[in-house]
Amino acid sequence: MYYNNIINKLLIFALFFFETVTLLAQTQPVEKTWEGSLKVSKSDSLKVVLTLQFLNDSLVGAEFDSPDQYSYGIKTSSYKIKNDTLKVVSKQINAYYIAVPQIDGSYKGVFTQRNNKFPLELYPISERPTLKRPQEPKPPYNYTETELIIKDDYGASLIKGTLTFPSKPLKGTIILVSGSGWQDRDETIFGHKPFKVIADYLTKEGYAVFRYDDRATALFEKSTTLDFVSDVQRIVTYFKNNSAHKNAKIGLIGHSEGGLVAFMAAAENKNIDFIISMAGCSETFEKVLLYQAEIACKSEGYTQKEIDESLEISSKIYKMLSKEDSSAVVIEKYKKIVADYTKNMTPEQRKRYDLTDLSIIQQSAVISSPWFITLFKIYPEKYLKKIECPVYALNGEKDTQVNYATHLPIIKKYVLKKSPLNKVESFKNLNHLFQECETGMLDEYGKIEQTISPNVLNSMLLWLNSVCDTK
Repeated sequence: MYYNNIINKLLIFALFFFETVTLLAQTQPVEKTWEGSLKVSKSDSLKVVLTLQFLNDSLVGAEFDSPDQYSYGIKTSSYKIKNDTLKVVSKQINAYYIAVPQIDGSYKGVFTQRNNKFPLELYPISERPTLKRPQEPKPPYNYTETELIIKDDYGASLIKGTLTFPSKPLKGTIILVSGSGWQDRDETIFGHKPFKVIADYLTKEGYAVFRYDDRATALFEKSTTLDFVSDVQRIVTYFKNNSAHKNAKIGLIGHSEGGLVAFMAAAENKNIDFIISMAGCSETFEKVLLYQAEIACKSEGYTQKEIDESLEISSKIYKMLSKEDSSAVVIEKYKKIVADYTKNMTPEQRKRYDLTDLSIIQQSAVISSPWFITLFKIYPEKYLKKIECPVYALNGEKDTQVNYATHLPIIKKYVLKKSPLNKVESFKNLNHLFQECETGMLDEYGKIEQTISPNVLNSMLLWLNSVCDTK
């Protein structure tokens, strides 16, 4: 998944918020909640919710929520009220809030994050906002859930995840492979946990499912798609050597870039018995990004001339990236391409094209990363033609990140005739997350309560049953 535009916009203001005060005492803490708006720029604001917990008039807990960013229950590291001044600190988001109470019951103060200070007034509300995700499973579960750690060649922890094991006879073992950018084991995005939903659904039907966090942040930042493939191979080997799984078929479900990782892994490893590609990439990264860029430009109201110009400079940058390996050289050539392109632009035009000095610095860091550079050297068709195991490839027809109309035909070309079990399918009115949607645009993801279409879950199950029942 490629969310650079959203990440750039929200990175500085990744706000997370904490719990409210209550003036009841007894055996259970009493909660009180306040809400306000944080003005992060002239045109943007973010809703902030603070919940404080009181026990016998003493403050015993605090949490922040950021409903606009679908982030709830952000932990605080300290909280206190002293001399009528409230101070709540969160190391998790590198932020703190200092405020004093007002006559009307509100708090007036300053929210500080990474040395950025914002005035923030919070007003009491009767009920704390909640995130509506009806498909998200809640305990108790009718299956076993186990935390697993898989180590690297030197004995250090490399992969941490959750294995769900069915209470009924085991049909097969599935490894879930997430998309681009650092992802937790649930592939959490906009308050949705699609991998948790998939794991719960399939485990209830007899499948063991392993979902895992991406590598630790420091290591992840140095890693590439090739490293992610290596991690998948390590996980497959772990289960093949495990007595509870070695006699079951073992396969992959990969989403977006995770679908590409699944293709690459299966092309090299005959111990992988099946693949489900959920919006997996079969075109080059350059074509994927140009598709995304065109849709983004149209949604921003660019003229056709502006769209053509934007795609032209993007294409120049991507072609350069496909030929270079050095981060330093990439940055140097990127800045030269942009300088030539913007030399006659007004400051307003540079801002409109997101080519301000600050934007260029931020984008330089992204495009010069090992992951980004490596992706331009990967040609999915090279791997697709080598895959021998059964493949089910599915896409949403309103996916604005991976175009079903161009990706699915490539997969179909290389895998469909290899086995009667192979299947390629598109679903109407589904987006990149396989939610039932209206536009398919990213700003819809969090607004939709559904995490994943039940039709998709059922289709994957039926296909898995046909594959894993085959002797």
